Amino acid sequence: MSILRTEHLVKTYETGDGCVRAVDDVTLSVEKGEFVAIIGASGSGKSTLMHLIGGVDRPTSGKIFVEDQEITGMNNDKLAIFRRRQIGVVYQFYNLIPILTAEENITLPLELDGAKPDPALLEKLMKDIGISERRHNLPNELSGGQQQRVAIARAVITRPALMLADEPTGNLDSQATAQIMQLFRMMNQEYHQTIIMITHDTEIAKQAGRVLRISDGKLVGEA
Repeated sequence: MSILRTEHLVKTYETGDGCVRAVDDVTLSVEKGEFVAIIGASGSGKSTLMHLIGGVDRPTSGKIFVEDQEITGMNNDKLAIFRRRQIGVVYQFYNLIPILTAEENITLPLELDGAKPDPALLEKLMKDIGISERRHNLPNELSGGQQQRVAIARAVITRPALMLADEPTGNLDSQATAQIMQLFRMMNQEYHQTIIMITHDTEIAKQAGRVLRISDGKLVGEA
């Protein structure tokens, strides 16, 4: 079952030199439970593609379907609700709220939706990511690797259709990188979470189940 489909996706930007196609006729399909890496150099269009898939930006043309819902046709209010419930995002620089504890950061998406966390799921997540003993610490009291663990738990607490990871190890040392990638594999295999990760690092990409390469806005095959 395809959990994500894009059809002839195009995103253009006007520049002083004319029109730039950051994403150029991208058609792809991701199955439920897949772990897909999209690899490309800086400026290849991978970040723009992720922003489109995550509903952060809108395409110039083409369609995006998540669980057979066309998100490109949603108005801003409906899209915001859909993103909060169905899209979990992990960023390179964590994007945690500095005045909230680790546990409060994890449960924030549910709080914004007026929902309560499943206590069993929350405790399991805390244990699995190795943050139980730091649950009451603020982000500035955590290491970079611990902050990224919190961000991963925040991204999956709603059990979203898609988990998107934007260069998730780009700000970490080699030891923390290995630990974070192990967590992503756990989320994919044990939590059955569908993951799409963008990276410029070939070795990181190889840890996904499928690797796609993007160049000049076009998908140019599997790496």
